[in-house]
Amino acid sequence: MANNEKLGSKKVNQEAEKENFVTKTLAFFNKYQNIIYGVIIGLLVIACAVIAFNRFYIQKKNAEASAQIVRPISLFILGDTTSLNLALEGDDENDGFLTIADGYKLTRTANTANFYAGLSYLKLGQKDNAMDYLKKFKKKEDVLWYGCQMTIGDLYDEQGDEATAIKYYQKAAKSKDPLYAPTALFKLGQMYERKEKWNDALNAYKEIENRFYNEYNKMSIAQYVERAQAKVSK
Repeated sequence: MANNEKLGSKKVNQEAEKENFVTKTLAFFNKYQNIIYGVIIGLLVIACAVIAFNRFYIQKKNAEASAQIVRPISLFILGDTTSLNLALEGDDENDGFLTIADGYKLTRTANTANFYAGLSYLKLGQKDNAMDYLKKFKKKEDVLWYGCQMTIGDLYDEQGDEATAIKYYQKAAKSKDPLYAPTALFKLGQMYERKEKWNDALNAYKEIENRFYNEYNKMSIAQYVERAQAKVSK
């Protein structure tokens, strides 16, 4: 009987608390409803503005930039010094990667222009400029982005900054692409060997085997696995 009274009392208290909460909520809403409606309307206006900006400005700009970037890419493919400089700087008739990257900011094409500008500088031997533009390349195009991370890793490795190089190789290794990921993993393995981290090297090589078996065979990774296993076993 006493237990039933306690349960009943508890239930009454819970219901009273719920009613009190609802009453307070309604009172708060009534007091600040103008502010609440104002915030909601403001958020809707911002959302509409963002959608309109993307649809009527960004998409238009991206279409313009896409047309502009065709010429510098064709020059980049030629690969000689004169063509690479024209690809970067442009001329009186065509914009180069640098102008496109700066003049069409926020567009996907400007992002792509940063990537090609970095590669152009790299081919010209201007590695500091190459690093600057490659780092500006955002992850909007996955395959190219992973390749970009590996290239940045190479540049840091050349500078002797192995720790940072490893971080960029690790980013590239997360790709699902059978070109970039196995190569990045192999470079990781080689760097770990240089640091005599044989277990880490073995794990990198084994990951190639587990995720990209065809590339594992093509790259003859088995010999590196055997060497790393022998070092780990000592």
